[in-house]
Amino acid sequence: MIKATRIVFLSCLFTSVSLAAMAVPSHDAKVSAPQASAATQPAPPTQAQLRAMSTLRLLRLGQKALDSEMDTQDFATGLDAAKIASSRGDREATRLMAKIMARHEVALQGIDRARLERRLRFEALRGASSSVLAVAGMYDRGEGVPADTRKAAEWYLWAARVGHERAMAYAAYAYGTGRGLERSEAAALKWLDGVNEGRRRSTLLEIGWALALGTEGVTDMASALRFFGQAAQLKPGIAYQVALDLERGTRGIQNRDAAGQLIKVAAERGDSAAAMHMASALSGSSNVEDQRQAVQWYSLAALDKTNLVAGQTLARLLALRPSDELISLIVAGLDKAAEAGNSEALIGLAHAYADGIGLSASPEKAVSLLQAAADSGIPEAKYRLGLMYKSGTGVTADLNKAIELISSARESGFPLAAVALRSITESEMTSSVDDTRNGPSGAPNAVAQ
Repeated sequence: MIKATRIVFLSCLFTSVSLAAMAVPSHDAKVSAPQASAATQPAPPTQAQLRAMSTLRLLRLGQKALDSEMDTQDFATGLDAAKIASSRGDREATRLMAKIMARHEVALQGIDRARLERRLRFEALRGASSSVLAVAGMYDRGEGVPADTRKAAEWYLWAARVGHERAMAYAAYAYGTGRGLERSEAAALKWLDGVNEGRRRSTLLEIGWALALGTEGVTDMASALRFFGQAAQLKPGIAYQVALDLERGTRGIQNRDAAGQLIKVAAERGDSAAAMHMASALSGSSNVEDQRQAVQWYSLAALDKTNLVAGQTLARLLALRPSDELISLIVAGLDKAAEAGNSEALIGLAHAYADGIGLSASPEKAVSLLQAAADSGIPEAKYRLGLMYKSGTGVTADLNKAIELISSARESGFPLAAVALRSITESEMTSSVDDTRNGPSGAPNAVAQ
């Protein structure tokens, strides 16, 4: 369960790097302020210098390891300082070491771990929750003590009962997978109630994959799917990603039936990609019920305003003029998607209003919908709106406006716009020639005569 990072004494390494950097001569007399600051930065203390420091000063340095990132000099120096202070028997330093181990999930090198375990146990028995968690981790990994998952689980439970959030997640994992405890889904979920959403989600996934792969000695796909489903309640897209991994076998196990169940769970929870997956699987069927379900899944996917493909697919299905039942479903889906802000759905709904498909015809409403889609930058909406301005359908005819909209659609790469624009231009040229040949009254003009 614990992903531990091994840390060695790094102070000497950082010291040598810093000294080497200081020894490099400058190639430019004018050094920038940041470079000058870096060059004058004091080298980190050596091991000998750390051992010569007072315990109080070592504790101050050790605190930096608790608050710093693991790849920084402050962490390396602070960790070494905490080790030295703890080796002197300082209880505060031992508790600090436990906090560092718990927060950064590190396994320590260059230290008497059996002796450290005894100190941590001493502090744990006096209520230090981080020390309890650190002892649990040592039993879990077999560091300084024989590996014992049952004892580790007992220590995790102890830390969890005093409110340590990470310990709660470990206890949940132990109950969910049977690592050191008798399996209990209910107990696992109960412990996760006190954990923040991100940790809860990741723990649910860890339990699910452990059960799917059998990494803790138990393989139970049905239980794994339930834990994955719990994760989907927090973030539907997670279940869909897990389903794809199961479908493709990218995590070492392939189970298409389980993948199909999870995709449906993710789609029902509102994941747009999963809903598209479900719809695509049914769209080619000639079965009426399959077609109806496909429309419903496309409609659900189109509620995600960024899923323009779903809105466009609904619009194309409407253009095929399916059965009345499907038309009603498609129009209802387009209407909800348009309300959600799906620009492609606006175009499909405009088509329904323009031609009276499943709705009472209303060219004015079609123009309003197309205008909204055109304002969001959809080239097809500009093209269709331009045609309505050209013909004066639902709006006062305005040839200049029509040319402006269709030209914009052409510049955006909409293929039909160039043809329409050429047709309008040629028509205007023909009309201009006719006007030139005929006078104001329609009679041949002087030039023609």
